[in-house]
Amino acid sequence: MKRPLPQPYAFLICDQAFQMLPTGKWCVIGTFDAILVGELPVRFPPFQVFLSLGEFMGNAVVEVVMRDDQGDVVYAVRGQVPPIPDSSPLSNFELAMPFPNVEFKREGSHSLELTVDGQVIAVRSLRVHKGTPHEGGIGE
Repeated sequence: MKRPLPQPYAFLICDQAFQMLPTGKWCVIGTFDAILVGELPVRFPPFQVFLSLGEFMGNAVVEVVMRDDQGDVVYAVRGQVPPIPDSSPLSNFELAMPFPNVEFKREGSHSLELTVDGQVIAVRSLRVHKGTPHEGGIGE
């Protein structure tokens, strides 16, 4: 019997995501969907992708692949999630995946594809713009 795909409840690009002890609550800081760069190519400071998956029992490979507007892979993060003990279909599984010093070569829309065991369950975009902060809008 094939297990159902998890439901993506959160798929956020952020500066930081960490779990507080002892509460287990997640802190997601500095969410964004666009970046402003002076020149290209550029190495962007580390960031994270925060995920919350419902109906997820683990025992699967979770991957986030970033592609530029021409479909070329910019960066990918993959992890094997072991079976989650005592999980129920009603509980959420949350994690943060690191993207250290990604190099952006092109301006434009980049897509992030969230896959579980090779099946795409969500896609979101990240726009890369050239400019300076004093031009207003993104990056201010």
